[in-house]
Amino acid sequence: MTLITALVLFGLLTLIMLGVEIFFTYATQGFGYGFSANRGPVERSPLALRIQRAYQNQIEAAAYGVPVLAAAAVAGLQGTGPEMAALIFVAGRAAFAVLYYSGVTFIRIPAFLMGTLSSFYIAYALLTTGMI
Repeated sequence: MTLITALVLFGLLTLIMLGVEIFFTYATQGFGYGFSANRGPVERSPLALRIQRAYQNQIEAAAYGVPVLAAAAVAGLQGTGPEMAALIFVAGRAAFAVLYYSGVTFIRIPAFLMGTLSSFYIAYALLTTGMI
């Protein structure tokens, strides 16, 4: 997977996660909730909280993942290692989201590590090749 493809898929995954959060809110709070200017505090179900936290974690992962992928793509980093790491980054983030939604805590940690460690590898490859 190229680094540009990984960026696009990461963005698409983030957009899907936002859509899940919005549609779940509409499904549980009613369609008018989204258009109300004076919303009060709402009691959220455990699933709604997991959906919200999974999306928040995705946004936080974008803070370190997107700059690394973008810098590597702009620098023209190529090779099987960085491309495999880009694939693992996207797959790890997707698996993390699904596992977070399901509520399984101990299995989602390896998925989180897949995404995080692969972005570290791309940064390491970028720094050691002398491209920046």
